[in-house]
Amino acid sequence: MQLIYICGVTTPLYVLYELLIRLTELDPTIGDFYAHKYTDAGAIIRTNNGSLIVPQHILEKQFSNPSQITDADLKQLVNEFKWST
Repeated sequence: MQLIYICGVTTPLYVLYELLIRLTELDPTIGDFYAHKYTDAGAIIRTNNGSLIVPQHILEKQFSNPSQITDADLKQLVNEFKWST
C-alpha cells in the first residue's frame, strides 16, 4: 500500500473521515465511509454508495487548515462523486 505524506508525516485516516463528514453535510446520500486507497495524486474514498477522488492539495488543506477549503471546493467534490451501479 502506498502512503501519502503531508508535512512529512503519513496522512492520518481521520483526515479522510473529517473531509467525508463535511461532504455528507452537503449531500447526505454520499454515504458512509467504507474504504480508502492512497494514490500519487491524492486518495480515493469509497463509501457504501460510490467513490470519490480527493486531490492531494485538498488533503493537505484538510490536515493543516480545514478552513482553507472553500464551499466551492467541497461542492466540486460532491459533484464529482461517482455513484455505484
